[in-house]
Amino acid sequence: MKDELVSYRVGGWCYYGINTAQNPAFKETDNVGKFMTFGKGDISNEMQRIILKGIKQGVTPLIKHPDPAMQDFNPYSKDDWVIIWYSTDEELSLKSLAKFLINNELVRKTKTGKYYNVPFKYDEQTRKGEYGKQFKPSITLKDLMDLNTGEFY
Repeated sequence: MKDELVSYRVGGWCYYGINTAQNPAFKETDNVGKFMTFGKGDISNEMQRIILKGIKQGVTPLIKHPDPAMQDFNPYSKDDWVIIWYSTDEELSLKSLAKFLINNELVRKTKTGKYYNVPFKYDEQTRKGEYGKQFKPSITLKDLMDLNTGEFY
């Protein structure tokens, strides 16, 4: 991972994109949430290239992943990573981000070749502590695409 490509670091996260009081990534009225992608090992230079491509193409204004420099303080993330891809719940935004994740092979497939039904989680659900069985997604990839073929509706 190239540290110089990270926009800023806060609270154990590496952020890409701009999200300040003067230049917020989203409007206060937006229903913001995220798709999460997972992997093993370190965040590679190639993964950073994909992250920056997503920002540059306007697929999302904000992406984050755990800060590797803080990894020693989190025993649960030694060999795994998560990347948080933010979006609003507007259909065009969701489809654009979902297509990007599919096209860059960031959504895993089952043994039968079917895409996993990745949920979209609203930030409000995270703030309310909805995790595990408490989390009930209202939007998932199957609402946007055929999980068998990868074709979008």
